[in-house]
Amino acid sequence: MKPKPRCSVVIPTYNCLDYLPLAIASARTQAIDDLEILVVDDGSTDGTANWLAQEARHDRRITLLTSERKGPSFARNLAISRASAEFIAFLDADDLWWRHKLSRQLAFHETHRNVAFSFTDYLHLDPRGAARGSCFDYWRPGYVDRMSLDYETVENAEFELLAANTVGTSTVVASVRALHNANGFATNSHSAQDWDLWLRLAHRGPVACSAATTMTYLIRPTSITQNHSARIHAMRAILEGYESRVDSLAPEARRRASSRIREAEAERARALGDRWGAARAHLGAFLRWPRRRVAHAAASDLVAALLPADAMQ
Repeated sequence: MKPKPRCSVVIPTYNCLDYLPLAIASARTQAIDDLEILVVDDGSTDGTANWLAQEARHDRRITLLTSERKGPSFARNLAISRASAEFIAFLDADDLWWRHKLSRQLAFHETHRNVAFSFTDYLHLDPRGAARGSCFDYWRPGYVDRMSLDYETVENAEFELLAANTVGTSTVVASVRALHNANGFATNSHSAQDWDLWLRLAHRGPVACSAATTMTYLIRPTSITQNHSARIHAMRAILEGYESRVDSLAPEARRRASSRIREAEAERARALGDRWGAARAHLGAFLRWPRRRVAHAAASDLVAALLPADAMQ
């Protein structure tokens, strides 16, 4: 009988062959021999399937799964349904794990089996290779200030994550049991499926976090996160699901989540060249949740909107 792997690594990919080899290499460097690496080729046309088939012949840990361009949520769910391990680690095809990321995280889960999932900080990297800061540095979630590099349980995790989704998918290790109980990733939306799942998991069980930076997230113009309109629509739908919650922490979490949606609207307005719209959205975000960064962004948009008129005088 084939021994059960210690962890199943889930990698969805679509036309990402320029990055996928490095992502898989970062999984191989985790110094964990009993890994199961489930790569779901979601209808790629760039030779991904052939490359993966060849890799699988030389590395028994790699299993190639295929789907017909149904999106990353369907692909991840397919891999979850085939996973053999008790724990699943998610890794996107254009992200990179740092060395020893997984071994520390698995060690925590193996001694805290009631934890639904855990996550860490991560570094943003632009296409030119320049570092653009970390997720936690940008959002400054309050619970991180009370944490160390060790994994610790996040108090009131559901509402903390509603206020600000600081969970990078490629930082997550989750219990397979918890994923099945939560019915995996939603497939009826084109954006924010990860945030939706983290909230559902946090509603059902403990969540842990480490302030350590453990992976690199590549910012690409074609990334799903750049689809502003779809993301805003999905964020609103998720927030609407909390309108009837009467928990004592719900109003504050909803207010902060609403501020984040206004920030996303500002990003969309900037992308469209509408600096007036961006200024209004950033001001709305500031009024809902006053932060210095948002105030600076609103001021920057306002100056940019006024410059053409000033230049004509």
